[in-house]
Amino acid sequence: MRRVVVTGLGAITPLGVGVRRTWRRLLAGECGIENVATVEPADQWRGLPSTVAGLVPSSAAGEGHWRAADWISASDQRRMSKFAQYAVAASDMALRDAEWEPAEPVDKQATGVCLGSGIGALEEIYDTSISFRQEVRALG
Repeated sequence: MRRVVVTGLGAITPLGVGVRRTWRRLLAGECGIENVATVEPADQWRGLPSTVAGLVPSSAAGEGHWRAADWISASDQRRMSKFAQYAVAASDMALRDAEWEPAEPVDKQATGVCLGSGIGALEEIYDTSISFRQEVRALG
C-alpha cells in the first residue's frame, strides 16, 4: 500500500484567495454567497434561474482578491479558462505551502496535486448550453 501525505494547501474561494484568509473568514462566520443581481456587469447574470452565487472576489486591488496576473502570464490568461487559472494558482499555493520545489525527474513524478471544486467552469458550461440551445432551435 502506498501512502499519501498532504504537505501543502492552496485555496481560491468565495471567501478570498489563500487558505489562511479563507479559514479566518470562515471561522468568523462570514459568508461568500452574494446576490449576483448587484454584481457588474449585471447583464452576464440575465437569464440565470438563480440570483445568488459564491463568486471569488476579484479586483485590481484588495487583500485576498483574485488577480490573474499574480499567477498567470497574460498570454496564458487568454488561453485558459478562469477555472483552470484558479486550479493553477491553488496548486502553486499548495506547493509553496509545502515548500516543495522538486528538481529531479523522480521527485516531479512523485508529486501530485488534488483539486476540488463545487462546480468549475460555470461560465463556460452556461455559454455552451446557450449555444447548444440556439443550434437546436435553428435545426428546428
